[in-house]
Amino acid sequence: MVEEVVKSPPASRSKKSAQSPVPLSHVSTDPIARQTTGIAEVDRVLGGGMVPGAFVLLGGDPGIGKSTLLLQIAAHVSQSGAVLYITAEESEAQTRIRAERLGVNSENLFLLAEGDVHTITEAMKSASWLMTVVDSLQTAYNPELESAPGSVAQVRDVASQLMRLAKQQGSPVFLVGHVNKEGSMRPAA
Repeated sequence: MVEEVVKSPPASRSKKSAQSPVPLSHVSTDPIARQTTGIAEVDRVLGGGMVPGAFVLLGGDPGIGKSTLLLQIAAHVSQSGAVLYITAEESEAQTRIRAERLGVNSENLFLLAEGDVHTITEAMKSASWLMTVVDSLQTAYNPELESAPGSVAQVRDVASQLMRLAKQQGSPVFLVGHVNKEGSMRPAA
């Protein structure tokens, strides 16, 4: 008897039916329905509100209020339907304490304290969310990659997966990103 190790073939990209390029003149010019964030200045920056499938990175120095701003937006949007707020940095209890401080209390605002991108994407697929927040990009990770959360490889992989899902589902995704003194994305602490 001889032991034989059977290895799985390398994962190949699935062959989807490729889309053909379309002439610009054939692209629909029907107005895109935008949803308000409840904050006029944010709506202005977004060109009139959130667009279905939008993928928005809110970057800035630690402690300037990125998470607080997105929690306020999530609370406003949750008045119209279900919103998913994923916190990879804080516990659900910490996020609820901040929400209570802001006077946010909504049965349509769902929290998930998780950093694993596979669990995050499954949660995003589990319902028809009006909006998803991922706080933060540097603390979310793919366990299949050997690099640490916040590394360039992790940030690229996680962002890529979340962007594809946002486009497929047509639901806006907002990411929190931390910036260093030089103004670039910084690794997780």
